[in-house]
Amino acid sequence: MAVGVLPGQFESRQPKLFVDSDFSSASPTLNTPPSPLESVNSNSSRPFFWEVVPLCDLYSVAHVILLPSSLRVSYDPVSSRHGLSGANAAVKGADGVNRHQPHPETSRFLDALADLGLGQGNSATAGVSVFTAILPSTDGYASQSDFLRLRLLDFPFPISKIQETLRARQKYSACRPSPSSANSEDYLASLIEQAAGVIQWADLESSVSILDLQQYLLGLTHELRDRLNNAPWLTPHPIARKRAALIRGRPNLTAGGPVYRAARALGLDLVIIDDESHWLQPDTDDNRMHREAFLATDMTEDAGLVDRILASIARYPLPIHGVFTLSDNFFVTTALVADALGLPTNPVSAFQTSVDKHRSRLLQDPTGSSVARVSSVEELDALLLSSAPAAFSPVYPLIVKPTKGWSSECVSKVTSPRDLAAAVAKATARHGSAAVIEPFFDGPEIDANFVLLDGEVLFFEVADEPPCQADGKDAGVEATFSPEALTLPSALPGGEQETVRETLRGLLVKAGFRTGVFHVEARVVGSGTEYLDVGEGVVDLVVRHHDDMEVSKKAECKLVEINARPPGYRVSVPSRHTYGVDFFAVHMLAAVGDHDRLRLAARSFDHAAEGRTRGAQYWSRLVYVPAPKEGVVRWPSGLSPCEELKKRRPDLKERIMVAVDYCVPGDRIGMYTDGARTYVAHLLVCSRVSRRDTIEMGDDVLRAIQIEVEEE
Repeated sequence: MAVGVLPGQFESRQPKLFVDSDFSSASPTLNTPPSPLESVNSNSSRPFFWEVVPLCDLYSVAHVILLPSSLRVSYDPVSSRHGLSGANAAVKGADGVNRHQPHPETSRFLDALADLGLGQGNSATAGVSVFTAILPSTDGYASQSDFLRLRLLDFPFPISKIQETLRARQKYSACRPSPSSANSEDYLASLIEQAAGVIQWADLESSVSILDLQQYLLGLTHELRDRLNNAPWLTPHPIARKRAALIRGRPNLTAGGPVYRAARALGLDLVIIDDESHWLQPDTDDNRMHREAFLATDMTEDAGLVDRILASIARYPLPIHGVFTLSDNFFVTTALVADALGLPTNPVSAFQTSVDKHRSRLLQDPTGSSVARVSSVEELDALLLSSAPAAFSPVYPLIVKPTKGWSSECVSKVTSPRDLAAAVAKATARHGSAAVIEPFFDGPEIDANFVLLDGEVLFFEVADEPPCQADGKDAGVEATFSPEALTLPSALPGGEQETVRETLRGLLVKAGFRTGVFHVEARVVGSGTEYLDVGEGVVDLVVRHHDDMEVSKKAECKLVEINARPPGYRVSVPSRHTYGVDFFAVHMLAAVGDHDRLRLAARSFDHAAEGRTRGAQYWSRLVYVPAPKEGVVRWPSGLSPCEELKKRRPDLKERIMVAVDYCVPGDRIGMYTDGARTYVAHLLVCSRVSRRDTIEMGDDVLRAIQIEVEEE
């Protein structure tokens, strides 16, 4: 039996079944009101219900529903009228009950699913199976092989399997189905065979009613539209095979996995340049999954480093089309290598500005007398005693930080002159760099992530960092700026987010950056919002009292630092899951100059919901789990802390999108690492209900997770 929804009916929100007139008399249970599917007679293994939906200009989808065999009864006259043949015959047993007997004929539709590794498992006990074929509307070349998996991250309807049939750079010929022509099993099988991807959703209960089934399909389609309608999978032009060199491989698979997976999905050949004895150097099967080759190179940061890297590349027999790094202290080196080889890069001077926090501070405050750079405490003392007209005139509170540094290492808030020397000593001891002294900007701290192409903003997001230890009114010089959580989308008013966008984009372009991914940290001074306890211990960014709203009109965005790279591997997680943008893929496409695919990779979802930034599929909260004390990590239960939490608290498990442990039993950890808090895990939680719900869930997770540390 085939039952289809006619074109135009799907969006009416008035689910209605259209049934072959000859068959309707044999299936009175299909009349309204809808009845459970147990009462519907269905052809044995054939599609029970299908519809082809023009999803948007870019895609059509074909939804197909199969019943479990326990609900199927043969009805050959109808089957033959629909071009279908029965696979089971109903025979009467000795007890007078109809029994289903296997028929030697096979189903082309089921065979098409099986060829993709899809289909019903134990069909005698399974529920109602739902499949969706994704059918691009135009010919083209696949931008990446994991496109569908990325766009379906955290889909609100449970997914059993996703099968993507396209490899990166592969040619695809469009399938343009007509909703009215899907009238045979052969045609449905051909749609599966021609699909760019097929989704098998988790089975529905066999008691589902036809009305609920149609509402389910309506929800699926709307959600797919929000994820796909602005995101082409294909590019019209052939995609050349390219090779990228990663300068300084990642320290481990946890940190490097997202990079290597993105390279594979893009069809990029990846070469790693790093020191001898790096974990990716051995030519093992596992390592070959992550890189094409490893070029052992002395990475000592001295005057000869660029030449040594160039020599390694010159010895490699295959062409290198781009170089990139994710290590802050190799930005300038990588730009110099790219420049020497004539490969895509931003100007070397732009990186020289971004890695020097004094130079980047001067982008926004070129004449500020409250900004200084010193190389030692002695130089600070001399500066403070100077009587020159442009002498340094500190205004407290101040921030003191290394000019070269990352992850809030050795950053201090100084509230009085007596602590200034100690803060400078701490900052200059790190990386052998000078210290920059600058004003403390009081206001909500944010992370702003940009994707630029020739100066155009392709993607922009703001994430909120709640107050950290050093934000406290009584915070001393030992308090850290280590983040405690990150919440997306931002609760800043739209006008203030626009101020952030224009201010920081202007500073990036002023520094010389034109194309790539940029992770910029900033504060909003004079914001119309502030962090308050909104009840039951929940702290969030909320609009100030009405009398203070005039302040928001004067809000300014003050730069903290520019990171000319994607956010770190853990801070990239909420962006990828919330907006569907993989910054590591964008970063590599910029490095090889593939601007067509860069544009495609920078497309966020298209969800629009009250209270959320357009494109965000939900509110999310990245929770950092700090080390509770110094000592040796233990796993008493045999499970990692994150896995133990999910097992002990199934109510939290459903809301945890990502959970990553950093430590294994026997690891020795301290409370601080290089002047910043030591973290032992991170978790991403989400809510489609409200931002507050997400924050509450994050707080619950942080309270519930148990990290066993044994003191030595």
